[in-house]
Amino acid sequence: MRRMLLALALALAVTGCAANSYYYQPAEQANASVSGYPAARYVIPPGSGKGDVRVSSFGVTDVRLSEEDEPVRSLHVRLVVANEDGAEAWTVDTRELRVHFGGVTGDVAPAFANATDAGMPVVVVPRGGSTTIDLYYPLPESLRGASDLPQFDVVWRVHTDDRVVTQRTPFERRTIEPPPPTMAYGYGYGWGAGPYPYWWYDPFFYPRTVVIPQRTPAQPRVFYYGYPHR
Repeated sequence: MRRMLLALALALAVTGCAANSYYYQPAEQANASVSGYPAARYVIPPGSGKGDVRVSSFGVTDVRLSEEDEPVRSLHVRLVVANEDGAEAWTVDTRELRVHFGGVTGDVAPAFANATDAGMPVVVVPRGGSTTIDLYYPLPESLRGASDLPQFDVVWRVHTDDRVVTQRTPFERRTIEPPPPTMAYGYGYGWGAGPYPYWWYDPFFYPRTVVIPQRTPAQPRVFYYGYPHR
């Protein structure tokens, strides 16, 4: 078991990097947010109101298994699945959650996944519960970063109590505008409050690096599962 620790490299001021920084917004259903990022929200199963899925992207980041490893440039996608009134538990197989990088590649499986509950790579969402799933997709060699990735699609699937819901969520790149001088920034932290012991909610600081260190008994119960990128 491993936990994921988000470390932000604050080498650039907001005003200095805004012209070359981006965020990704859903091209449809963009009626929600996740940790301050725009998200697409879907009621599932459609027309039932038993729960919902929110899909968001935190953009391109570097993923390393340790401080010594070479960083892997990856796209970070987050799903929040809420089973509010299903007859039984729902499941999400993280290996089925794909990203389509336009005409560069076909659908790609995540190289790393992390969730707030055990049972990886198949995540169980109990009735009345909500689970957050973070996924990291290594960029193809032809894509060096967000400047080369104007759009992508997230193909996700949730196994509910009576059917399998499959959806494709398109994302479009947007340029971050310089914030006003009085803009405030927020962060959150807490043991067991989310997938990580602490988390920046500010999308304006770049670059950022995700480090996956070894878990110790004193750390919160957060679970990691990795599998080879194909």
